[in-house]
Amino acid sequence: MISAFYLKLYVVFISFSMITATTRHINYITSKEKRMHLLEKDRQLIILLNSYAIELQGKIDTLRGVATAFKERMNEANGREVEYLSNPLKNFFLVRQMHEDWDPVKKFMQQPVGQEQMKSIEKLHQDLPSQDDLKEASQAIFLITDAYDLEPKDVASGLVHGVQYSGNLSAKDCFALGKFFFQSGVASEWLITARDLLMKHTPKYLKVMGVTSQHITLLLARSLIARGNVSSDREMLEKDSKPGETGTDFESLELEEHPCLLSGRSKPTRLHCRYNTTSSPFLKLAPFRMEELSLSPYIVLYHNVLSDGEIEKLQRMSEPFLERSKIFTHDGGSTQVSPTRTADGVWLPHMNTELEDRLILSRIALRIRDITGLKLGRGGLMQFVKYGFGGHIKPHHDYFDFKLPNLEPTGDRIATFLFYLNNVLHGGATAFTELNIAVQPQKGSALFWYNMDGQSFDFDDLTFHGACPLISGTKMVLTRWIYELDQMFLLPAVIPPRNRDYSKILPNSMWET
Repeated sequence: MISAFYLKLYVVFISFSMITATTRHINYITSKEKRMHLLEKDRQLIILLNSYAIELQGKIDTLRGVATAFKERMNEANGREVEYLSNPLKNFFLVRQMHEDWDPVKKFMQQPVGQEQMKSIEKLHQDLPSQDDLKEASQAIFLITDAYDLEPKDVASGLVHGVQYSGNLSAKDCFALGKFFFQSGVASEWLITARDLLMKHTPKYLKVMGVTSQHITLLLARSLIARGNVSSDREMLEKDSKPGETGTDFESLELEEHPCLLSGRSKPTRLHCRYNTTSSPFLKLAPFRMEELSLSPYIVLYHNVLSDGEIEKLQRMSEPFLERSKIFTHDGGSTQVSPTRTADGVWLPHMNTELEDRLILSRIALRIRDITGLKLGRGGLMQFVKYGFGGHIKPHHDYFDFKLPNLEPTGDRIATFLFYLNNVLHGGATAFTELNIAVQPQKGSALFWYNMDGQSFDFDDLTFHGACPLISGTKMVLTRWIYELDQMFLLPAVIPPRNRDYSKILPNSMWET
């Protein structure tokens, strides 16, 4: 039976290799010699990795020894600082150490570690299996499981067509197969197997490899949605999800108190989670993960758009200029503290923003352009807002729908791009009350939506939204509004606007600054 099984595998592998033989030089599926070479290369890489870790640990041990020695002398002063500083020998030691010892420690800390190992790893990295090789290996598993009607959980445990093989598939292996099988009907079985394996054993290194329970849950959610099993499996998905990490549609629907006691239309089912590679050539090289929350109006959440370093710089450049958010009164041109936006804010760049910080803002603006595919021209300021306890914004539309002098060169706000700059402990969701959608802030992510109909440029009433009161912690956001006249040649109106009054003036009213 075993020999027959291997004969079938041989036929499967040879058949598949014949398809790709004209374009592939190395075929790891059919060539035992190549797989042996790959195994040896893997062994060498592991040795180099271990050598790197040992060298790194050596540096850590040295620094820990230095810290211990410094701390021993410092402990002599604890609780009796006056007596310590009255000792001339201690005074000399303190001055000498602070002058002489910290500079070499700093230099030692800055010395790179494992450069030789890195060079060797880079050299061995050449000719490693490609994406095509992984597809071939995944296809082989697919053919085996399909031909013999095998259960993914059995295959993962090493049980293949009645034969128990030594070894098994890891959670990462099953996750990779789930991604490969996504277009087929067996993706969810592989992903459930990956989830179960991860629950039994969760090595810390898997996070380095980009595999967490949240990654698995997200793909499993997409698979179940595609199969129409959302209702039966929603409880399981929500149980697996951790607040602020998965980015699944289910989490973004979490309800909050006013304005988050949501009601209204049900969400469309043709929503997708994918990588945006189409809105600009740059995204072909560095795509952003996106999840569609609504198709009409179009609302999408992008993940990992800003780095921690960029967020720190945004906070640093904004803090000195933060003021309580105000509104502008049309009659008289005065400003007053906003009763509808309880937060501190600043427009960036500020008149005193340094050149280096302006370059950061310009880089972020280019990223917005690449992600949205829209032109960012006039009206190029961004608004940094920081919310404290109870901070909120009452539901509103981002468009003005009034004739204002400052809008004449730009037109109204066609779209909004909202960055979340920190994770929020409790509350603070962005709620679209007419769509039954609430989005919890996730550090580095960005929410994008259109305020107008893409064909007629009519205002979309369904974009009515607000910020739920912040219950705990702080919340920081950065907003860039995008204007319609900048898109004149990029997005020309297909049909004339039906519901816009271009002569409407804002009389004796207020709008937010």
